[in-house]
Amino acid sequence: MDNILTNKIGVFLQKEKPTDQEIKDAATMLLQLEPQRARAIYNTAQVRPQAMLPWIRTDLKKHYAIRKRGLTKQQVKPFNQAVVKKVDEQLAVRPETVKVEKTSAVVVEKGVRKRRDDHDLLPEPIKKLWEQNADRWKKMRQLRQQLAIMIERPDYQPCDGNELCNVLREAEDDLVKAYEKYDSYLIGDKVDSKAYWDNAKAVTNARSAITRNLKADPMTDKHRQKLQDAVNTLVALKQEMLPATIEKLKAAGVTIPEQDA
Repeated sequence: MDNILTNKIGVFLQKEKPTDQEIKDAATMLLQLEPQRARAIYNTAQVRPQAMLPWIRTDLKKHYAIRKRGLTKQQVKPFNQAVVKKVDEQLAVRPETVKVEKTSAVVVEKGVRKRRDDHDLLPEPIKKLWEQNADRWKKMRQLRQQLAIMIERPDYQPCDGNELCNVLREAEDDLVKAYEKYDSYLIGDKVDSKAYWDNAKAVTNARSAITRNLKADPMTDKHRQKLQDAVNTLVALKQEMLPATIEKLKAAGVTIPEQDA
């Protein structure tokens, strides 16, 4: 990535009243980033620079944000695709407390996420995680619909939807982390204690490690050790594992320790 160009764009965007020449230079920078789409803007800016300032500033802000996130132009499309895939997986499973109009859905519903059977016995901060995720899920659904409409435009380019995809990525990450805290909470723990949050983080990391390393192909000793460490953590913290997951772990050569009563 050309950091010099990124810095130049940042300097221009800080100018409240750029000169005609500065706007023309900015139009040149935009042309470097969008050789085809920005040609008309560039040509007009050479004649009426001040008139084109709003368009140039808007487009450069978009590219500046992308570059500050560390993405090259070539990386934007795969980044967006990866985000949409993960978001769609979450949106396909609706929280049971959320009611939606299925006719307006971008993603087809494949299941419903149920609350814990002991939900009413949970401390309020843990219950709140579910409520927050229900609202977060609805917001993600709205943003995903906005993105779908944007993508349908004839002149759509991946860079146009990157900001929205970044917002969706952060929301999806928060959603997953909140569900993990909600699912892993042990009745009797003090929700405000450091030990609880340390354990919750350990459980989350262990489950993520299992999911990630079970997909390894080929399966190496390094992957098996990571799986074993994750399993040992879950057993030590008295966490349950699905029978199907246990079978996959055993098939990978992982030992499942017996859990103390």
